[in-house]
Amino acid sequence: MCSCLWVGMAEAAQYLMWEAATLVRPPTHVVLVGLDSSGKTTVLFRLRYGQYVNAVPTVGFNTEKVRAGGGHWLVWDVGGAERVRPLWRSYTRATDALIFVVDSSSCEERLEENRVELQRLTKQQTAQCVALNRARPPLLVLANKQDLPGAREPQHLAKAMGLPELPDTQPWAVAPACAVTGEGLDEAMALLYQLVTKTRQASKR
Repeated sequence: MCSCLWVGMAEAAQYLMWEAATLVRPPTHVVLVGLDSSGKTTVLFRLRYGQYVNAVPTVGFNTEKVRAGGGHWLVWDVGGAERVRPLWRSYTRATDALIFVVDSSSCEERLEENRVELQRLTKQQTAQCVALNRARPPLLVLANKQDLPGAREPQHLAKAMGLPELPDTQPWAVAPACAVTGEGLDEAMALLYQLVTKTRQASKR
């Protein structure tokens, strides 16, 4: 039997196991947002298929079920073009977690644009959570493209994007990654899984 057939059978078996697992516990809903060309779709496909997939700009959204970082996720990747960003609010209204993907090699002007969009999104989240009487979803800023020259370290991005200024009730973290190679992605998802778990435990008290 050819190796490609074995691979196909293994993927089918994995898919069936994931579907069975969702009957016991639904996957954690997470939304990938960020400016265009930040690498969101590359992140999604790397998490789903475990390899680099050449992605085209996302006009609407992509969605995949993935296992990463100890969690079972339903990931929505929403387009980041300026005309599409107003739609983020609809996708993030009842999400369990947010991942804001940033090209860590961005110029200062582009980095400021990231900060403005992230601050706007977190303000919208505040209003939505108050209206729905629910805890704020954890936020992970993914410092993507760490392989590029001039890539900023996570600590620099955190300060530049105003994360320390967020309310104490907003759980957040920053993690470095390279979606092309996959380096750092599982660790980033494990960090997000920890934040989601803590948030759920706190909401039960």
